[in-house]
Amino acid sequence: MKEVIQPIGQYGQRIRTLRERHQFDQHTLAELTETTPEMIQRIENSIAHPSFSMIERLARALHVPSDHLLRHIWPPEVIRQQNNTTLIDIPSS
Repeated sequence: MKEVIQPIGQYGQRIRTLRERHQFDQHTLAELTETTPEMIQRIENSIAHPSFSMIERLARALHVPSDHLLRHIWPPEVIRQQNNTTLIDIPSS
């Protein structure tokens, strides 16, 4: 049976901190990432696990590299380097 890999605990706090640095409220970040304020709230409370496409949208909106957010959300065993290519095996939320 395949082991379930969980995101790093309290990853939402990092996203909240970045959002607050830009002086965005949850509604603004939701608009920038084409999602709902409720989803931003769930991500910031570490309830919803952001997909790779959501991580990319968050990174763009928060002006950080997507791999920066990946490292704060998913453990190293999910993100592996192989031949200078990043392999991402993110479980669905």
